[in-house]
Amino acid sequence: MYTIRQASTLLGIPAVTIRAWETRYEAIKPIRTETGYRLFDDKNMEDLRFLKNQTDEKGVTISQAVRLLKEQQLLRERMLEAKTDTQAKVGAEEAHQEMVERLYNTLCNFRTEQAKTMVDLGFSMYGYDIMIYQILFSVMIKAGTEWEEGRASVAQEHFITQFVIQRCLSFFQLFPIDNRVPRMLALCPSGEHHQAGLLLFSLFLRKKGADVLYLGPDTPEDGIAELIKSQQIRVLCISLTDANLMDPTFAFINRLLVHHVDLEIVLGGQGFQGVPEPYSDWVLPNGNQEEWERWFKDKVLGLSFQF
Repeated sequence: MYTIRQASTLLGIPAVTIRAWETRYEAIKPIRTETGYRLFDDKNMEDLRFLKNQTDEKGVTISQAVRLLKEQQLLRERMLEAKTDTQAKVGAEEAHQEMVERLYNTLCNFRTEQAKTMVDLGFSMYGYDIMIYQILFSVMIKAGTEWEEGRASVAQEHFITQFVIQRCLSFFQLFPIDNRVPRMLALCPSGEHHQAGLLLFSLFLRKKGADVLYLGPDTPEDGIAELIKSQQIRVLCISLTDANLMDPTFAFINRLLVHHVDLEIVLGGQGFQGVPEPYSDWVLPNGNQEEWERWFKDKVLGLSFQF
């Protein structure tokens, strides 16, 4: 518990402002002692910190900040209730699907702050693997499907896709790098604009400790051979959804292998289905983490011991 003086000092908010936010806007409800002194718990401190961030850094008015705070509080309560009720009735899988629907609808309405709150709560409730692989990527896939079928606008699809990608890319900096794992390069070839599968696989590799240079979609060939040499890349990961780009991609790989004969290749995506030998040996099943684990153990760890 904190007194109003302690809260003011820790948060950098004048005591008179804290009192005004409590009495005029009903933004917080501190505990009152028998003598009438205010005491602030951790939740009060979190809410005050949120209000300060909104007013000082984002330039919104205090009334707008309070409204947003109360919306987030209500959303948090509903999500926790939904998690408890849904899991009790129909199990975890249905609870995850409900989370996908809620997050998708929130993003469709361009409610960024609410979506961020939902994702933060989702990570605390479900953990990293479920949120990334079962919820966030499901939201992005749903956005693409809804756009293709005319139920979502281009703006909505792009907004949702960028939200998910930015959130996932933030994890690239969180996982430690294991220097025993060979360095990797991940890209979609020129003309391929869908990077969901590549990002998913790259996150799997980063969690394994790999240092992944992520180039993303529509990557031109120019400079790749030099990059592989200068950065000592041992594994090249390529994702493809458009089968029409398969032959140019194999030609690109063959040109790289002329100068980098020891380069390990791994391919993924619908665009690589039914490929001929020897290329079929490089293809991993889409989203099959058991196969990914087996490939990492057999191929990548084998390269590690060659250093």
